[in-house]
Amino acid sequence: MAKLVREIMVTDVLTVRKETSLRDLAEILISRHIGGVPVVDEENRYLGVVGEHDLIRHEKPLHIPTVITLFDSWIPLELPSSLKKEMERISATSVGDLYNSKAPTVIPDTPIRDAVSLFEKEEVDILPVLDAGKLVGVVGRGDLVHLLVTGDDLIE
Repeated sequence: MAKLVREIMVTDVLTVRKETSLRDLAEILISRHIGGVPVVDEENRYLGVVGEHDLIRHEKPLHIPTVITLFDSWIPLELPSSLKKEMERISATSVGDLYNSKAPTVIPDTPIRDAVSLFEKEEVDILPVLDAGKLVGVVGRGDLVHLLVTGDDLIE
């Protein structure tokens, strides 16, 4: 029988709010040795995730759109909205500016092999575990590595 997410998920979940500063987020990730955290609102409703990938992407240099010149005019080869998104990314100061509201989630009965597939496909640091829409745990890449160290089979 395949192992389920409920067998490895962390249930004592640390969360942050959209107002959390990026500096505070970085300090939390470093001090707790975790890759990401769920973002919740004032009523502790799940909103999304934020993590190391988001902080690293935030520090990436600004990409200036490619343009061509024709008769003293500049013609952008990319949509102006991409520059707007780039400007928002580099000017972010809080979790609310960076978090991923469309990050994948799993349920407690998700097979671990499916969680592994999500980590491979998506650029996420953690997978929130939701039960009836309520945050009940998280699975991080480290939880999967721990299975390897203990000799447990991920797929069984």
